[in-house]
Amino acid sequence: MKRVVYSLIVFVFTLLIAEVVLLFFVKLPDPYAHLRVNSHSTGEVIRLQNSRNSDFAFLFRPNELFPLDASVVNDIHINNYGFRHNDDVDTSKNEFSIYAIGGSTTQGYDYPYDQTWCQIVEKKLEKSTNRSINVYNGGTAGSAMVDHIALLQNRVIHLNPDMVILFSGVNDLNVLLGDNNLHRFDDIHESSELVNWPKLLLGKSAIFRLAYNARNKLKTKSPSLVNLIERKHRAIPDSMSIQFSDHLLPSLITNKLPLGTPPQVNLSYYKKMVTSFVGICKANDIPVVVMTQPTTWNTKDTTLLKYHWMNKNKEFKFSKEFMQGTMDTMNKDVSEIASNQEIPVIKLDEEIPNTGEYFYDDCHFTPKGSVFVGETVARYITENNLIPIK
Repeated sequence: MKRVVYSLIVFVFTLLIAEVVLLFFVKLPDPYAHLRVNSHSTGEVIRLQNSRNSDFAFLFRPNELFPLDASVVNDIHINNYGFRHNDDVDTSKNEFSIYAIGGSTTQGYDYPYDQTWCQIVEKKLEKSTNRSINVYNGGTAGSAMVDHIALLQNRVIHLNPDMVILFSGVNDLNVLLGDNNLHRFDDIHESSELVNWPKLLLGKSAIFRLAYNARNKLKTKSPSLVNLIERKHRAIPDSMSIQFSDHLLPSLITNKLPLGTPPQVNLSYYKKMVTSFVGICKANDIPVVVMTQPTTWNTKDTTLLKYHWMNKNKEFKFSKEFMQGTMDTMNKDVSEIASNQEIPVIKLDEEIPNTGEYFYDDCHFTPKGSVFVGETVARYITENNLIPIK
């Protein structure tokens, strides 16, 4: 009996030593980390925004228009105010601060930090003005004018920006084509997972994590797209979270959809939202620059035509003539608002070639396209003396 008790004590003591060693010297992913995340809501103030002070890896599966030598695994850093910028927002700094607000075409997760058009603008302007410039990237994928206004009101105004750039259009067109909830009423509620206390307790154990992860590695299963991309490009640390986007699948789905009858589009809604955004800036003495939205539905590039993905709720697609015509009208409305409000407008849709060299789908830029946008914006700001030179 003494031998059994002694063996049991030795076994427990050995486990404790192993647990301590693994806990402090070996980083093992927690299989139940998702149960430990504090649920939070952005509420009705800002529907879409980036989590501040966060770092993650963005992976995507490219289509054939994306350069073979371009990175498809990018490290993303979000600063203390939820903007994609390596520096934190600090209003005490002696800088000329520009806040770029838009969707995924501003966000630029498809490129390394220094290839985003915001960073191209920042570096070009610093060189031409000999001033400290920061262009804070407030782009958020999927965000439309209702989100841009919320971001402006609740994340930007109080920072006393020296300039705001608005780059919108395509997400609002997407909303107008397939969404009856223009004003974003919170009618959809997600069910939250019940807390599983045994799992939470087990997940704290380093020995359990080691055994759990070893078991998963021994399982025979086909590698996911994320695994395949990691193998081809570079491994991502287990401690880093991952966001993944498939740039190929949406176009494959859309190409199979039937053509639908073009709907009546409430373009006055978009005009009012852009006017409201400009009005908020002017009421707060913030210089604002607006940009028109380039799209590729009228391209003559046959390869690019294959990768158009926009549709109505995966039910049907619309003719390219209708899509381009509607976007052209929205761009004309933006130019008209700029003229009436006497603010600068960068007519990007008239500047950038709509070919597969600069775009890889309906509206998203290739790395070369992103650089082109940055150079165009910086040149416009410089030539129109929008930044005082000290």
